[in-house]
Amino acid sequence: MPVRARPAATVILLRDGAPGLEVLLLKRHARTLFGPGASVFPGGAVDAVDAGPDQPPCNLDDATASAELGLTTAGLAYRMAAIRECFEEAGILLAQHTDGSPITMDHPDMLRRFEQRREALRHQRLSLAELCRHEDLQVYGSRLHYVSHWITPAYSPKRFDTRFFLAVVPPRQEATCCGRETVDQYWTTPEAGLEAHRSGELDLMTPTSDTLERLRRYASTGAVIAELARGKERQGSAIPGHGLMEQRFPDPA
Repeated sequence: MPVRARPAATVILLRDGAPGLEVLLLKRHARTLFGPGASVFPGGAVDAVDAGPDQPPCNLDDATASAELGLTTAGLAYRMAAIRECFEEAGILLAQHTDGSPITMDHPDMLRRFEQRREALRHQRLSLAELCRHEDLQVYGSRLHYVSHWITPAYSPKRFDTRFFLAVVPPRQEATCCGRETVDQYWTTPEAGLEAHRSGELDLMTPTSDTLERLRRYASTGAVIAELARGKERQGSAIPGHGLMEQRFPDPA
């Protein structure tokens, strides 16, 4: 009997680098139960706190977020999980001050304070909503773009029903792996990441490699966001046996 797939969320983080469009990959610890040693996008399971009544400020409500995912309710929880996991694993907080100004994590005192917030969040001594109240923040809503839906194949001993989101990394923030679940981080162009996978340097699971294949045609973050803005309906094809349920990017050329 197949294991029930647990709800999860992932964030594809992009930036415009010197070689062109770059994506953030984190290397998972070799002893993790799911994808040991693999290079992945930040993400993890949807927890009860992500769907609880105490939520951080966001310019999307649950009805809108749920409709985008094809759900009747609890769609916002996937976004909250994506934002929380991204901060915990990669140190990137997809939020801004309520006046619209960016978080200035490049200042040493601010960086130290947010590292303390990150550790408290990881150990469940602080919620994302409490963090936002303390720092006068609003998490990303419409700036966090829904991209795809993957479900781990039925034969897998550990399964996730995962929604993939995409965001451009906020200014004045730098990625740092947590050093526990993830042990390294690197920005790479989609082409370079795929080449490293082909050579055996990187271990990429199917959703990661498929996403990089789709991103390799874009020259900039602006081109990616424009593509997502042009079509909100499913564009890509399912991958039989590999769990792709919905894709907002066209199939690789």
